[in-house]
Amino acid sequence: MNKALLVDVGGTNMRYAIASKDSDDISDINKLPFDPNDFEIHLEQLIKENDIEILVLSAAGPKINNNISMTNRNFTFDADDIKNKFSLKECFLLNDWEAIAYSYDFVSDSIEYIKEGVQFNKNVLFFGPGTGLGAALSLDNKIVISTEIGNTTNSSLSLQKNYNIENTNHFTLEDFVSGSAISNIYKVKTNIQMSSEEVYEKFRENDDIAVEVVNGFIKSLAQTLSDMALTYLPGNGILLAGSLIRTIYPNINKGQFIEIFTANKSDIHKNMLEMISIGVITKQRTPLYGNFHFYKELDL
Repeated sequence: MNKALLVDVGGTNMRYAIASKDSDDISDINKLPFDPNDFEIHLEQLIKENDIEILVLSAAGPKINNNISMTNRNFTFDADDIKNKFSLKECFLLNDWEAIAYSYDFVSDSIEYIKEGVQFNKNVLFFGPGTGLGAALSLDNKIVISTEIGNTTNSSLSLQKNYNIENTNHFTLEDFVSGSAISNIYKVKTNIQMSSEEVYEKFRENDDIAVEVVNGFIKSLAQTLSDMALTYLPGNGILLAGSLIRTIYPNINKGQFIEIFTANKSDIHKNMLEMISIGVITKQRTPLYGNFHFYKELDL
């Protein structure tokens, strides 16, 4: 059997494709609403209709052993249970950012650069401010290490200054670097609930509060990437993914962003940061492409 079912589950939708080891790409990507009550019904139908024995599934949530508990829905995936219940040969679970990091071969020609760099190792940091905040490190395009960096708290007090707020209930990194941060901080300042997309439209209309919030987000992103770069040393660059960064990218002042990225560092560390490229992945559906790469590398 040389085909697999690739599935990526988000808080709203599940996207899927049938993949073959004989193919170099996936083109037929489909989407269904994700409802925890209907998920296994849809999964069983796809498995039976396509005579599937291999499943590669990615989802937003920390992976512990063979389980992923979603961070934005009350639902848990258990690879062993899925494998046994649907009589699969193999079931592989990937954290969504682990999957994105595996997508490098398929996105490397779809990158717009905020900052060019000079490669000094083969490691790439994948970073994404979306509804939450995700990140994963790809080592030599072979080994992927996922993280839960969005739930760390050490930088929260300093990042409040970028939004001119203090003493709020925002404590984790993703409270300041994510789409939810843009929405929630705008509400703190105005008592008006808007989506991050709506706040960004207000930013484009030069609404004072929206400008302050979006600029605070961009500054926080640059500072966070600077710390992440020194933590993980991604000598082959940092790649930003997700619809939010694709939307905001055209309004990023590259010169200011680079200045913030390299600020307040010693000469040797500033020189290192100057070597690290920062790019925005313009290709969509990156988790499915990562699932595809993972599948293609399996020795089955």
